[in-house]
Amino acid sequence: MKLQLFTLLLTGLTIAVCTTASQSGYAQPRTYECGTSNGAPATIAHMARGSIPIIRWVYNDFPPPATPQQRCEEVSRRFQVYHDNGNLNYLTTGTMNGEPVICVARIPGGDCTGVLFTLKPGSNPKRILLMLLDRRGLTAGNTINQNGEKRIYVDVMDYLDSIPLE
Repeated sequence: MKLQLFTLLLTGLTIAVCTTASQSGYAQPRTYECGTSNGAPATIAHMARGSIPIIRWVYNDFPPPATPQQRCEEVSRRFQVYHDNGNLNYLTTGTMNGEPVICVARIPGGDCTGVLFTLKPGSNPKRILLMLLDRRGLTAGNTINQNGEKRIYVDVMDYLDSIPLE
């Protein structure tokens, strides 16, 4: 009787762990790379449910000599590195070495833990981050946490879950 109860509990626990792992792993991107979306360079997350453009590189007002294609390749590489290191939880804005940046943070309200890219001095990082992100993912409304007037925090997994496949 004890053996049957133990077997039943072990089976139930195994099913629960497998179900939780598959549900939580569903949204996790496998890789990030620079590709194209609507004819523009785009940072793309390759996920179990398909490929999702995160940032479309159509904004040309970056510090020279970077082109949108070069930015796409470098930033996509950084997305992959931060993802692999477990640091890609939130996209946010900040200042590093006196320059405005788009960066990653571990928690809403937290400091930048890695720079994705630098902007021109005097730029509005919040406006640029919102401009670069694919707007389809922002319509759900749950992906952005406001921290006063200056910073926003975009939950990467919520954002990716909210974007419909093309």
